Amino acid sequence: MALELDQELMRMLLDTFAIQFDEQVQSITDGLLVLEKGVTGDERRQVLESVFRAAHNIKGAARGVEIPDVPDIAHHLESIFTVLKRGNINPDSGVTDIALESLDAMKKAMLAFSAQQPLGFDKAELIARLETVAMAVEKEGEVRQADQQASPLAAIVQNDHSGEVLEENRATEEQAFCAWDPSARIVAPSNTQPAEVNAVASSSVVKVNLGKLESLAALTEDFQVTKIEMDDHLAGMQQVRIKVQELMAGWRRHHTSGVVKYTQQDVEAWLASSADVIAELDLASAQMQREMRSSTSRLSMLVETLQDSVRMMRLVPVATLLRPMSRSVRDIARELNKQVNFVVVGDDIEIDRMVLDGVRDPLMHLLRNALDHGIESAEQRLSRGKTAEGKLQISVSSEGRQIVMTVQDDGEGISVEKVAASARKKKLVTEIELAAMGHAEIIDLIFRPGFSTRDIITSMSGRGVGLDVVVANLIKLKGSVQIATEEGKGTRFIMRLPITMTADNGVLVRSGGSVFAIPTSAVDRIMEIRLDQIIEVEASHAILHRGRSIPLRDLAMTLELKAHEALKRKILPVIVINKGWESVAFLVDEVIGEREIVVKPFRPPLHAVRNIMGGTLTGSGEVIMVLNPPDLVDSATRSSLSHLRASQIEISDKKVPHILVVDDSITTRSLEKSILEHAGYKVTVEVDGKRAWDLLQEQSFDLVVTDVEMPVMTGLELTDLIKQTEWLRGMPVIMVTSLAKEEDRQRGVDVGADAYIVKGLFETKALLDVVEQLV
Repeated sequence: MALELDQELMRMLLDTFAIQFDEQVQSITDGLLVLEKGVTGDERRQVLESVFRAAHNIKGAARGVEIPDVPDIAHHLESIFTVLKRGNINPDSGVTDIALESLDAMKKAMLAFSAQQPLGFDKAELIARLETVAMAVEKEGEVRQADQQASPLAAIVQNDHSGEVLEENRATEEQAFCAWDPSARIVAPSNTQPAEVNAVASSSVVKVNLGKLESLAALTEDFQVTKIEMDDHLAGMQQVRIKVQELMAGWRRHHTSGVVKYTQQDVEAWLASSADVIAELDLASAQMQREMRSSTSRLSMLVETLQDSVRMMRLVPVATLLRPMSRSVRDIARELNKQVNFVVVGDDIEIDRMVLDGVRDPLMHLLRNALDHGIESAEQRLSRGKTAEGKLQISVSSEGRQIVMTVQDDGEGISVEKVAASARKKKLVTEIELAAMGHAEIIDLIFRPGFSTRDIITSMSGRGVGLDVVVANLIKLKGSVQIATEEGKGTRFIMRLPITMTADNGVLVRSGGSVFAIPTSAVDRIMEIRLDQIIEVEASHAILHRGRSIPLRDLAMTLELKAHEALKRKILPVIVINKGWESVAFLVDEVIGEREIVVKPFRPPLHAVRNIMGGTLTGSGEVIMVLNPPDLVDSATRSSLSHLRASQIEISDKKVPHILVVDDSITTRSLEKSILEHAGYKVTVEVDGKRAWDLLQEQSFDLVVTDVEMPVMTGLELTDLIKQTEWLRGMPVIMVTSLAKEEDRQRGVDVGADAYIVKGLFETKALLDVVEQLV
């Protein structure tokens, strides 16, 4: 019978289960990837034991908190692992694939349960396939067992081992139930280290080592001692106050009644009677000053130690991020049909959870880039004298207050000539700029927005939204990235990140009557300019900075404050702010200076305020708004015409791109039309290539989105016609199709398609990103 549990207790149990679920799923994933590499003997037996126990714990715990669907999938997964463990059998790729698919299904089931939505997959079909795999594995185990039973001793050992397994299963089942029964004793999960506890929160979870908590507890005792000292100081001040009141009372007694002005006789009499008290006050105040100076110094040290301890509690092992990426690397490598050995070194190093979350996307971009662009196919590697299996390694180390994370592959490296040619073709730099660049500067062009060496846009590459994101995200984290590459031997991306982000330096500026702080990490330069140094570029103010023109904006106007009269001054203070490759110079009233700041983020309902990232306190308790550099740059570039009276007219007259969508499926046509119209594009639809071609003769379009397989005229034929027609060949064509094979993609390339998106991998953002790049 189900236990009647308090709602708050059930919520806590569900939160705790969610933590254990993620850990156990990751444990199974790690084990499967280890088994896929082909371990043997006792090591394989230990790994099989680990994945079996993790699946069993998920099943029991999920049943305990009454989460549907997850226990059923975990039970069938456990059955497969039971047979593998009993025979110490290494799973083949088919078993590994369905096991990983089952883990993904359990994650979807958890999300569906949390959102109170139906499952997004066919559970019955998955379980049927799991049962089929379990029977196949069982037969393989029986064959091996028959071979082993040739010896009577082996049969006895096997029987004893089976008994242990049954007892073990029973014990584990009881343990899993007990962990979720509030009336039973609390049992820690089998994979939880005794030196750690979980700090559970609705948004994120950080494991805190008990040693760190004990250090924090010791600090509270020191704070208690200091509090007692402060109480003693307060008592001493009270005694001084009493002495002062006695002096004032004596002064009043010696005052001649009714006379406003004291006589010389009054003063001499009062001093004679109060000399001892004044001397005592002098000694007491001097001693109090010494004691309070000592206590204040002690309190300052304790506060600094407390800050350091809290920062240390925010630190988590890098493995928290890197372990799940092993699965991603495996899946991407298989999709690209490449053999890759993924190695992680130094993942026990700890880093701030906020930094770790922020580096997730940049790191994934670098791994995807290495797999797609860096590591060659097995055939290419063998022809170049390399092993068929490429090596991809992440190395983590600490240098002072920084973490160095290196992504290294042994692939073909980066060709300076190819980078230069691609940058030239995409007009990212001029010929003059390119001629003045050294090899390192040319290689750095791969971080420019829109850069790609792919001629065709696919689900993996060619959208130009990869490595520029790496730079942008690392800037937000106050980090940096460098490249070291050797053609034919491989590439290293070296990221440097702060261990913690709790404190920062900021430049204080005054603008529009208010004081603001700008994170120093985003400030490229602080300078003063003359009026004659302001130039006009494309009807907008600009200045020359490092040999190129950058926009010049008024910070007050960007923040929609009252504009100052700075342009009437001969010398103008300017602060240059960077966002990736973009730079904007902002006019301010005054640059006050630089100081250490602790940024406090906004609390609900102020989740996000444009141009503002939070606030910081001065020593006097004044609140200063901390500006958000990326938002500032975006706001400044969007309002590039803000100084012109006709800006609103020019913006409203801006031409809306017209897109032609061609697909014989009404569902796909309607979906794509809805997505594009919602994004602000004008859309016309047609049902086949022939009708689309006829329409192209009558109307003007900026881009075509077409299916491949269609009646009357295919998308390939339509694209070929467009690219062969002189007045149409410059119009981009995107193919959105279910044909996912490499030869299908190549056919698209051959006829001149600019992008190729597979419907199975189709996402709204993917289509919009490609369209935005091409129109």
